[in-house]
Amino acid sequence: MMSTTLGEEIQKVISKALPGLLEEKKEQLLQRLLSWGVESTDDLKYVEGAPGVDLSDLLPPIQIRKLLDSFMRAGEQNQSGDVPPTIPPPPSTVTLDTISPPSLSSTTAVTWPESFQVPWNQMPSELRSAVANGKRPLPPDRRKMIRIIVDEIRKHEKNPSKAQCLAVALKIVKKYPKSFSDFDDTQEKNEIGYYSLLKQIKTRVEHVNRDNTLSRRRRISGVTDTPERMQCREPTATYGCTQWQPEPPLANSDDVLEEKRQTLENLYQRYGKSGADRSDVCALMKETYYLQRKHINDTQVLPIKDLKSKWPYLFVQKHIYAHFEELTSIAIHKRLNQAIQEYGKVLVDFFKSKPTNEVVKKILSSEEEVGPLVIKLILAHFREDLDGLLLLANRCATAADLQATHTIPGSPRLIVLGDTLTSGHWMLTIEGEVVCEGIQPSFLSGLATLFASYYIFNLEYQEEAACTLEFIQRRFVGINPERGTKKSKGKVPSKTTGQMVQKKQVAVNPHVATLLCKVMDFQWNF
Repeated sequence: MMSTTLGEEIQKVISKALPGLLEEKKEQLLQRLLSWGVESTDDLKYVEGAPGVDLSDLLPPIQIRKLLDSFMRAGEQNQSGDVPPTIPPPPSTVTLDTISPPSLSSTTAVTWPESFQVPWNQMPSELRSAVANGKRPLPPDRRKMIRIIVDEIRKHEKNPSKAQCLAVALKIVKKYPKSFSDFDDTQEKNEIGYYSLLKQIKTRVEHVNRDNTLSRRRRISGVTDTPERMQCREPTATYGCTQWQPEPPLANSDDVLEEKRQTLENLYQRYGKSGADRSDVCALMKETYYLQRKHINDTQVLPIKDLKSKWPYLFVQKHIYAHFEELTSIAIHKRLNQAIQEYGKVLVDFFKSKPTNEVVKKILSSEEEVGPLVIKLILAHFREDLDGLLLLANRCATAADLQATHTIPGSPRLIVLGDTLTSGHWMLTIEGEVVCEGIQPSFLSGLATLFASYYIFNLEYQEEAACTLEFIQRRFVGINPERGTKKSKGKVPSKTTGQMVQKKQVAVNPHVATLLCKVMDFQWNF
């Protein structure tokens, strides 16, 4: 029997551990393992705990645990007598331009993205000069660069997958972040803004293959949507979270935590919202985080009013912030305030230099604080209505008044009490219920609470404000997952049949990616 290659052996281990994983994700995992120096299946047992090893950008925590356990078993089996496959020697006729790193398999489909060399010597001189000086290249030069890169890519693969294009985009952005990243230096170091570059490369690939039916990639028909496959393809709930469902603190600890939950409920009945600052309440809320997530993530989803009756302090502004920070490792109010102050003026100047529509022009002529002004401009740019995210109500209205006199949408809304968004006092509604009344009378504190609710309660962005929310997520909050989306999975009319069809889901909204890129270009060039 013909011996299998290293790549095939590792693919078998990955497939056995995660049978529902998409092929492109398996390919990314394989390339990552080979780049770490895995030269046989016996080496897999050394992956866990090795310095610099991190798979959190590719897989959710539970899948990582399954994979690492499988790696350990594979290594133990090899030690018991199996002979690990070795990397076949490279062909005798190779050139310096095509040789692959020694730790990679010689299979072309696996190695070419890793060994791909960007032909910088073919780029326009203006672009090379901009890159050398750490500046943003002009859009026409960037488009020429994309055409040259795609021509070079197609020497290896006529229609490269998105994962292969991603490997090329990442290589470029990591090498020259100042020239090609979607983000500036104020972003966290682990956030690589490759979205617009990836979009341009993939769009160019699709353009050159538009008449080549033999090169088109199609989904495999007849594949059963197993729970593992569904979780891999649509990680909406865990999207952007680092502690979505932690392990229980102790074995059989649910009963103990339930007693603490009841204590919290009794404290709320005694002290009301004013008890949120008590030290015992803060300690109990932290200790019961696991049980809070368990109730929120239960397959039998509780209505929001029932969840509020179980966890009343979870719907107080202070503990919404604290829960979001535990969930995502981000201090939402501080992060949002800082981002608006640092980036808000840039956005306003960008829209002043070239207003994208008449509504944007009208908003620019008004005098408002930078926070509300920026959000209004983003909504107007994406042609999303203000009431898709924010509602105005009478300054003296109570929660009971609002629910009795207003038709409140089911998706989250921030209701500002007053004639303008700077009036201060606000309320948060979810599922048509007022669930939180602001303690800090400021627009940005309300916006932070609204945004946090999507992640805490596993909610999708409503269609009416999906682009604006994703822009806030990526530019202001700094949550940039490579997989999944928070956008609702609505239906749109088909361009060919006119019938309603499921909307295509993309990791990054192309309109959001375009605005991110344009604002960065504006920042650098002006």
